[in-house]
Amino acid sequence: MPLRDFVIDIEPLRSSRDFRAIFIARVVSLFGLGMATVALSAQVYGLTRSTFDVAVASMIMSITVLLGSLWGGVMADRTDRKRLIVWARGAAALAFAGLAVNAMLPEPTLWGIYLCVAWDGLATGVSVTALMAVAPTLVRPDQLPAAGALISLTGEIGSISAPFLGGVLLALWGPAPVFAFTAVTTAVTTLLISRIRPLPPVRDDEDEDEHGPDSGSLLVAFRYALRNRVVGGLVLLGGVMALFNVPVVLFPEMVDKQFHGSEVMLGLLYTAPAVGAVAMSATSGWLTRATRPGLLLLGAGFTGGLATVGFGLSGHVWVAFALLAVCGAAGTVYEILEYALVQHSTPDRLRGRIVSVITTQGTTGGVVGDVEVAALARWFSPGGAAVVNGAICALAAVTVAVAVPGLRKATLPRWDQEEDEPGPDTAGPDSAGPDTAGLTPSAPAA
Repeated sequence: MPLRDFVIDIEPLRSSRDFRAIFIARVVSLFGLGMATVALSAQVYGLTRSTFDVAVASMIMSITVLLGSLWGGVMADRTDRKRLIVWARGAAALAFAGLAVNAMLPEPTLWGIYLCVAWDGLATGVSVTALMAVAPTLVRPDQLPAAGALISLTGEIGSISAPFLGGVLLALWGPAPVFAFTAVTTAVTTLLISRIRPLPPVRDDEDEDEHGPDSGSLLVAFRYALRNRVVGGLVLLGGVMALFNVPVVLFPEMVDKQFHGSEVMLGLLYTAPAVGAVAMSATSGWLTRATRPGLLLLGAGFTGGLATVGFGLSGHVWVAFALLAVCGAAGTVYEILEYALVQHSTPDRLRGRIVSVITTQGTTGGVVGDVEVAALARWFSPGGAAVVNGAICALAAVTVAVAVPGLRKATLPRWDQEEDEPGPDTAGPDSAGPDTAGLTPSAPAA
């Protein structure tokens, strides 16, 4: 295979003006959000000297993102998605402005921080879900894996660099300028998204199913997931993967008891999955040409599980680092293909609600998973808990592969280069509406 086939495919950025706008908005937003996360934790701890209060802020964010995602999924199937995203990002900008003002007070208040965090969580949940629901109107169906890879790459790079930059700004000027900077970047993303075309949900004759008219409720989306082998299999497997994922919460205890290292070693372990994820995203061109994406996704889940088992058994930090990097790479393959398969297999009228189910699945799975693996670590050991989690993920991938052949055999559209290609900013022949310039499937949160 030629080397160019491994390089990340940037065709969605070339062919779709609206995807470019979403992509740039996401990059700008991620840097602001990464910086604000560091400043928020530091400010709460500086005010209270309590790790518990820092955890409360994180819990408030998780709960409100969950609620925002569920409501946003329903609204994304009922109203213009562009308008919904713009209002949500505008609301988030106000939340960061509130944090900046609170930080500039002579005596910043903890309740003010929690209030702004809750407001931002609701807004973020809505915007993330709505942004993912517009995907098939921003890029061609065959470009969905490439779009997912671009989104994944920006997220991982942001997770590595933004917190570092946030720490530097925090040390130089304190939390208020960091929050103000994030408010500005969020306002910029709002402006960028406001320039794309209206994105109303598509309504057609399929708005009624065997249970009658689509009421717009989440129950309709759950019924669809149960009937559709691809989406149902992804929801089932995704729930297990979210609950028994890489046990990041064990890293401090494993560094202390298993690797006998320092804070530097701990930082290495936290960085390792992102390193593998960035490497995979940057070389993901081959994923866009995968002929059996469903089987490849299942293989990625199995590989990530085995790598987690190896991490739990490892006795040397560099072996652990390498295995965590494999986990990150396998997780990226899984996420890219999950993104593409869900978007392709879900009708537009249900896309907001299906996306909200998957988003909340990841949010709640991460929170509950931390409790689960911490309990296992008490019964066994930190390494033993990682082994159990990895084994469950690998077994789940094999079980779903056998039990859900529809997911194992799932495919994605492929663009025939011999045919006349649509011009830039064109979604192709299946585009809906009189003005389809600039569109085809898209992306998660700005």
